[in-house]
Amino acid sequence: MTHWKLNRTSAHFKVRRGRWLGAWALLAVCGLSACSALNPRQHEDIRLATEVEVFPCRHLGSTAVTVWAGVGPVARVSEAVEENLLIEARRQAFRLGGNALVSGASPQLGQRTFEVYRCP
Repeated sequence: MTHWKLNRTSAHFKVRRGRWLGAWALLAVCGLSACSALNPRQHEDIRLATEVEVFPCRHLGSTAVTVWAGVGPVARVSEAVEENLLIEARRQAFRLGGNALVSGASPQLGQRTFEVYRCP
């Protein structure tokens, strides 16, 4: 019953290893493409407001948003990062039932807090 032994030089092992490498590569591509898959029109009715504009509104909570800002010395354009932060904040506001956001502190590029409000 030598055919059950795994021979690392056999063609069968190379094919199996190739399948695993392909699966990992596909998973990596799908994971990295998630950042570019943000749909900017999904919750565009949720507006970015100032603190004065939300004075009569009900405060629903706050959310901390983080998006990919770069890898090592390669950084994304700050306008694109801020746009992705706002898109993700709108999604969070939608989940909380809000229709207005107030931008808060940004400790570093790719991170920002937002206050969520429900206005009449």
